[in-house]
Amino acid sequence: MSLRTTVLKAIAMFALVLAPALAAPPAGMIEINYHRCDGNYAKWGVHLWKSPNMPLPDIEWPNPMKPTGTNDFGVYWHADQEEFKTGAKMQVNYIIHKGDIKEQGAKDMAFDGNAHKAIWVMTNDRTIYFSKEEALKDHVCKK
Repeated sequence: MSLRTTVLKAIAMFALVLAPALAAPPAGMIEINYHRCDGNYAKWGVHLWKSPNMPLPDIEWPNPMKPTGTNDFGVYWHADQEEFKTGAKMQVNYIIHKGDIKEQGAKDMAFDGNAHKAIWVMTNDRTIYFSKEEALKDHVCKK
């Protein structure tokens, strides 16, 4: 590992310690947090549906949900967890996209909304992370 990489990782870890913790999503909501190294979130949205292939109200491919807000990670979306319930299951299906450009390897993604109320997604990474610290652990944005 180069000295530059070691220093950048040390700076990133130091920033994690000093950064304020993100609040849990509001009661009854799920939260998807998204980080882009370039900081450009213009026209990025999330397509959400419940299984089997039923889009949430007012969400269509050309009209994804716009970010709910920003935080020290990037942008985030909140959605009512009741929208994803099918019996006892709560599968949250999503694709973060900008037009036909899709994140996470252009795959349909899903997580168990009963087990996790919030996830963190890094640009160009197929992994769903369940904490901000886990998402940032091995990621260093190049300038």
